[in-house]
Amino acid sequence: MHRHTILSITAKIILTILIIPLLSSPVHAETLISPNFKIRLGNFNMTSGMKSSTSYNLTDTVGQIAAEFFSSTGYHVKAGFQYIYTLDKFRFAISSLAVNLGTLSLNTFSTGSHTLMVTAPGQGYSVTAIESNKLKNANGDTIPDTICDSGICTETSAGVWNTPTNNGFGFNLTGNDVSPDFISSSYFRPFPDASLSEAPSTIMTTPVAGRNRTATVTYKISPNASQAAGDYVTQIVYIATPVY
Repeated sequence: MHRHTILSITAKIILTILIIPLLSSPVHAETLISPNFKIRLGNFNMTSGMKSSTSYNLTDTVGQIAAEFFSSTGYHVKAGFQYIYTLDKFRFAISSLAVNLGTLSLNTFSTGSHTLMVTAPGQGYSVTAIESNKLKNANGDTIPDTICDSGICTETSAGVWNTPTNNGFGFNLTGNDVSPDFISSSYFRPFPDASLSEAPSTIMTTPVAGRNRTATVTYKISPNASQAAGDYVTQIVYIATPVY
């Protein structure tokens, strides 16, 4: 006998930020200190500062020696004041830390969304995601992750999901720097499952600096006609990693 019951589902979001150093040991530049002043890098220039007009903003250093980006296998060196003086710090924000998908109807889609925002002043960033476990109620009943309409979408490859009788739980991403398999708002993926020892999957990435890069995550769910009643909960972990 099918149980046509009311379901309540809440997705809890946890923020984690990882910073990956490119060097195995610290590197120090010249610093000049007295009781009255402190000069980093010990370099005197002809002029420097912030300039602006109605059409541009500019920060400059004139006379800096060897101001350049240097790289080789195992290291990157950003030499000069302009690399020390950055306009932004790395930031990662989520518009809300809980998404309640509310009361669900069987074989019917319900959705909820929030936004991710990243500012990365270095050599870009990546954001990965993983669920702690499948949506589960207090009795241990679960709602499966989506396999989309094709039956073959995966944690790293989105597929079209427009048919609500293809039940499950998944997510879509639209906006800046999103993975290219999210071709449109009809393309969804299941989350990797930490309880199955699956690895987080990349959902946003870019190799260049950016300010206020924003993407909207849309969660979608459709329970089947035999789904047990209860409040179903999972945790989604987002990991933002800057590259310097």
